[in-house]
Amino acid sequence: MKETNSLPNVLDMVKSNEIPTEIRSPDATLLIKPYSTLENNPLIINRKVWRLLPNYMPVSSDIQNNLHVARVNSTGETIEIKDPEAVNMMAYVRLVRPGTTVKEVISSELERTESETGKFKDNDELGAYAMYLYITLALVISKGLLSLER
Repeated sequence: MKETNSLPNVLDMVKSNEIPTEIRSPDATLLIKPYSTLENNPLIINRKVWRLLPNYMPVSSDIQNNLHVARVNSTGETIEIKDPEAVNMMAYVRLVRPGTTVKEVISSELERTESETGKFKDNDELGAYAMYLYITLALVISKGLLSLER
């Protein structure tokens, strides 16, 4: 049986100062450089043209403990996911709009968050949350859970 790996939680990575300097897809395509300017972040720059496809099957969900397990179709790897935003974005691509753009996935998650918590207090808060979502999405892609069509 294949070993189970975990999708890192971005908020935990921020707290422990472990955000990687760059995140790449399984085929080595640069997705994002969290510490770089926006023009050096292909996932953000190409958000309107890059499309996402599901590449996983859910294995189990424990909503009370916020633990979801998925199997990557292309590798058979099993991955634990504890980040609710990651789970929401993955489900959006798999169940609502397979082949959707990166922009639509991020926008959908921003809208969902605003509907649950209210408007962001300012553009800085919105920008910081959007960047958190892009990093989370990049990690999901890097694990092979979503495939990127360029």
